[in-house]
Amino acid sequence: MAGTNPGTMLKLINRFSLSFLLAGMILSSNLAFCQNGFNNSTRSLFIFDLAKYIDYGPEFADSSYFKIGFMVGEYDLIHEMDLIARTRNLIQNKPVMVAGFSQIESIKHVQVLYVSKKAGFSLDRIKEKISGKHTMLITEGYEFRESMINFIVVDGKPRFDINEDYIKKEGMSIPENLLYTAVKTKEDWQGLFDNASKEIEIQKETINQQLESIERQKNEILDQRFLLRSLDLEIELKEKTLNEKQLELESQLSQITLQQTDIASQKQLIDSQQKEVLIQKDTLAKQRGKINIQLIRINSQLSEISKQDQKIKMQLEAIEKQKLILLLVLVALLLVSVLGYFIYRSYIIKKEANIKLEEKNRTISLQKDEIEKQRDLAAAQRDQITYQKKHIEDSIMYAKRIQTALIPSLELFSEKLEHFVLYKPLAIVSGDFYWVSTVDSLQVIIAADCTGHGVPGAFMSMLGVTLLNDIVNSQHILMPEMILDELRRGIIKALKQHPEQDSVKDGMDIAICVIDFEKNILWFAGANNPLYLVRERELFHYKEDNMPVAIHYRMDPFTRQHIDLNKGDSFYIFSDGYCDQFGGPKQKKFMTARLKEALVAMAGESMLLQGEKLNDLFEQWKGDQPQVDDVLMIGIRY
Repeated sequence: MAGTNPGTMLKLINRFSLSFLLAGMILSSNLAFCQNGFNNSTRSLFIFDLAKYIDYGPEFADSSYFKIGFMVGEYDLIHEMDLIARTRNLIQNKPVMVAGFSQIESIKHVQVLYVSKKAGFSLDRIKEKISGKHTMLITEGYEFRESMINFIVVDGKPRFDINEDYIKKEGMSIPENLLYTAVKTKEDWQGLFDNASKEIEIQKETINQQLESIERQKNEILDQRFLLRSLDLEIELKEKTLNEKQLELESQLSQITLQQTDIASQKQLIDSQQKEVLIQKDTLAKQRGKINIQLIRINSQLSEISKQDQKIKMQLEAIEKQKLILLLVLVALLLVSVLGYFIYRSYIIKKEANIKLEEKNRTISLQKDEIEKQRDLAAAQRDQITYQKKHIEDSIMYAKRIQTALIPSLELFSEKLEHFVLYKPLAIVSGDFYWVSTVDSLQVIIAADCTGHGVPGAFMSMLGVTLLNDIVNSQHILMPEMILDELRRGIIKALKQHPEQDSVKDGMDIAICVIDFEKNILWFAGANNPLYLVRERELFHYKEDNMPVAIHYRMDPFTRQHIDLNKGDSFYIFSDGYCDQFGGPKQKKFMTARLKEALVAMAGESMLLQGEKLNDLFEQWKGDQPQVDDVLMIGIRY
């Protein structure tokens, strides 16, 4: 064995290791499931173990993920695979991603595709769909060698057969030792297993002989250390590049923090401007009162001037009469003296009156100038208040347009569903939002209540809508509890929340319904928000998990609830704004008990009429009281 090539020797060692590992896998599966055949746990372990040893072709190196796909027949298998992927999260050094496909047309590129004959899909159409895409087709229950790898049960034990020709045709390969463990026919399984055991014993002896040759190869390995050092230098350069990118990312994060600080300061500025507007309104009202008092004084002064003008006219008429009398009684000296006295006196009175009139005119002119200045100041303040109010309202209306554009249209509700949406924001923008999406035969309907309302609540709702678009429409995660788990991870990451912080945690309360029209099933999961179902005038309350979609002292996985739907069933999801509204004769909260009574009482009405009655009931209860929170309620009849 001294002349054995080192590469051949390493291949033999790997071959022995693989054979030993596969034999152990088969033996352990026989011990654990010798009488039961395949179950979801066995299927998941076989798929993960087989996927590790398959060569998927040169294109596999460009893949970012190792994707395992399932033609959906039973959701519990997908859940089992997702649990295993959390612990065994790498296959051939690539992160594992699990996806389900409900239709053949929706199949996307994956490395492994599992199909069960019980699901009722056409295997020929599936083969045509994945042809040339380097996808390993693993089936269960089909005929012998009809697919690449087929799970079968031999004597109550889980086994598999391999179609090597089909695998090579699709540009992939599979190790010989894995072929040895596959079933050629049901009758020769035991013989193949005995031959594989003998092969392992022979390989053990061969490896013991080759271990002596390995010692002689150490010198060659030392010569290769120089090459490894050069590779280390290259790795250091790449690490330096990664560090630079990390620094760039940290700078971007700091910029985002600064932007958040600017938003907070702008909010404070808006609050201060609103306070200034109120102060200026009070000042304007006081100035208007002063102006009205001055106008009254001016009017009284003008009336006095008018009276004095009448007196002067009367005095002038008296002087004219005195002139006539003077002409008539020129002969009378006494009368002339008396007339002169009156003339002189009238002159003095007129002169004094003219002086007083000039002083009053000057006073009126000064008051008029002061009034005009105050009027100009009031007009400027009024214009400034109007501008500030318009600027604030324009900003909030623009935020409303953005929020409205992000929320899905109500037209996305299936035509099969009669429904209503009662949506009453406390302010122009809302912290409550609804979300709807249709994927194949599944309808996803969501009602959410974010922390806060107004502008802060609107920011949280836009974050929630963005994350839901990615989770459901991009990642195709369709089960409600898995949507909640992924949404909670996204919110914690986006808001940088930490368990050790004592501050109030931002997040949302949410209810998620997923309707399967083919199976007449409703899947429900809730975070602090329940679901009410009314069937034949009887209300069923499906409770929520008592934890929000955010960081929390309790971080358990969310619970999925299964509901079999009947034709005519009505169900409702909502935020707490409706039940928390104060009003009524004693100014108390509406409470959930009144809501349940109202829903049962109007069960026979159409959903559109129910929405109108619930709105009227809310307004009557509220009365003159202000609305305390955003209100959202969705009602659906199956």
